Amino acid sequence: MDVLSDMLDTVRLETTVFAQTWLRTPWGIQADAREQFTFHVMPHGGGHLEVDGLEPVEVGAGDVVMLAPGRAHSLRDRPGSPVRALRDLLAEGAFGPDQAPDQAPDQAKDDGVGSYLICGCFRFIDVRGDRLISALPTLIHVRGGDSAAGPWLAQTIRLLADEATADRPGATTVVNRLCDALFVYLLRSHLATLPQDETTWLRALVDPQIAAALRMIHAEPAAPWTVAKLAAGAGMSRSAFAARFTDLVGEAPMGYVTRWRLRTAAVALRATRRDVAEVAAAAGYESTAAFSKAFRRLIGEPPAAYRRAAQQT
Repeated sequence: MDVLSDMLDTVRLETTVFAQTWLRTPWGIQADAREQFTFHVMPHGGGHLEVDGLEPVEVGAGDVVMLAPGRAHSLRDRPGSPVRALRDLLAEGAFGPDQAPDQAPDQAKDDGVGSYLICGCFRFIDVRGDRLISALPTLIHVRGGDSAAGPWLAQTIRLLADEATADRPGATTVVNRLCDALFVYLLRSHLATLPQDETTWLRALVDPQIAAALRMIHAEPAAPWTVAKLAAGAGMSRSAFAARFTDLVGEAPMGYVTRWRLRTAAVALRATRRDVAEVAAAAGYESTAAFSKAFRRLIGEPPAAYRRAAQQT
């Protein structure tokens, strides 16, 4: 059972690429805070990233950065270069199709072109009651030369740049799907660099014993789990398992079981035509009333209302 893929399926990741262009020095872009996660891919060149509340970051060729929602930021060729609002550049068509580069970044000549930039956002359709998104840091910066990134980063960026610069049928769809994969790769790289003493849901994914328990829960959410059964599956004593699970995941084991049952029920409600009683039973609830009460407490609305709203999006 792939716990991370499970979580991504429930939040429904959607990617939008809204800018791709060559930037001639000096250049600078100011981006307002957004409700979505923002990402910047720098296939060629480099830049100086300044994020509200964080220390400046130097972004090099082959790097990727991802910012959590609510963070205004600027990206420029070097400190002090003037910036223009991204919204104005988009409105003027500065990043429109006619501005797309006519050569791939690795074919660039020293002709005054400073950097090639791809910008976009990751949107999650439903994160209510989700543990993954809330565990993500404000900034993830993966450098092209990082060993933790592996060969995927350079290959994905090369494909992105190639599709973005080519006038091929379906190029927009390919670019967006590549960026979907990019999000997973960013998480993998971040997981590989988490300190041993980090206490987040993400750290639980790479903790051998707690990850084993998470796989058990995700594989059979409706099973009659107890702390003792999960501890046995993780190869730990009941008390040690409960303490470590709570420390890493942020809630007690049975609280997580309940949360995951309701998250899977939410997927069933929006993706199938099964009635609420059937969805409740599949999630391990003998009583539809108890299921509805728990669902409303976590998601914020009754199952039937959730389904109606989901069908309208």
